[in-house]
Amino acid sequence: MDDRHLAQELSDQDRLLLVFSYLGPLALFALVAGRKEFVKWHARQGALLSLAVAVLWIGARGAYLLVRAKLWPLLGGLFWVAAAATGLGVALLIFLCIVRALEGERFKVPLLGDLADAL
Repeated sequence: MDDRHLAQELSDQDRLLLVFSYLGPLALFALVAGRKEFVKWHARQGALLSLAVAVLWIGARGAYLLVRAKLWPLLGGLFWVAAAATGLGVALLIFLCIVRALEGERFKVPLLGDLADAL
């Protein structure tokens, strides 16, 4: 199906659900409320992306707690720079996914897009 044709046949509800798909826990709402396969695919990818970010955050927080006591004076600045760069990268990825979804395209996040196809 032509992407331009798909973008024209998306209702306002579908567009709202596409935005919800990439806003953390709201992806589950989009998954349940979405009627079109296109919306459900983006909701699955958004839920997987949210899960990956949560796991990454928990892992980074654990590493921070382990390193804080002994190596913090040496690695503290590097940790915060890496955390800020990762946060900015995730925010840009979410923005890109929302924009592409609203344009009627399936932008696959590496690894997560293939997993969303399999689910």
